[in-house]
Amino acid sequence: RELHYFTNRGLEDAQLATLVAEPDAMVMLPSSEGIHSWIPAAAVKDPKAMPVVKDEHLSWEEFNEAAPRMVTSMRQFDWPEERVEMHIQFWYALQAHRWRHSPDLLKQRALLLYQSQQRRRWHQSIGTAKSWSLEELNNDLILEAREELFNEKRERETKIAIQVSFKALYE
Repeated sequence: RELHYFTNRGLEDAQLATLVAEPDAMVMLPSSEGIHSWIPAAAVKDPKAMPVVKDEHLSWEEFNEAAPRMVTSMRQFDWPEERVEMHIQFWYALQAHRWRHSPDLLKQRALLLYQSQQRRRWHQSIGTAKSWSLEELNNDLILEAREELFNEKRERETKIAIQVSFKALYE
C-alpha cells in the first residue's frame, strides 16, 4: 500500500529479501519464553533491513520513482481503469501544484503529506457511500497538512531551545 515498495530503494530491499533464503529453508529462533523453534526463513525479517518509509516521508525523487511503477502495477493487476486514471490525475495535479517547486520545503512536504493522507482515506472509503475521487485537490486540506508540518517543526525547535537553555544554565 505504501509507495515505498515502488521506489528504487523499496524494490532493492524486496530483491535482497528474496535472495536471503531458499524457499524451503528454516531458521531456529527463540520465542519470548526462551524456547527455540523452527520458523520458515522467508517469514523472518532481516533486522538490518531498512524500514518501510511512509508516503509522507518520501522525497519527491522517490515519489517520482514510485508513482509510475504503481500505475503499471495497478494495470498489471487489473484495477478498474477509472481508478488508475484517477490516481494518474491526482499525482499529476500534485506535480503541477504551485507549491511543488516552492523554495519553502514545508509546502513541498505538505503536498506529500496530503497525498499520503488522502490516498489512505480513499482506500478506506472504497465500497462505501463516502467514497470520492482523488482527482480534484482540496486546498483547505493541503493548508491543514502544511499547518500540521509547521506545528511539528515548531514543537521540535522549541524542545531544542529548551534543552539548550537548560544546558546553558548548568554550565
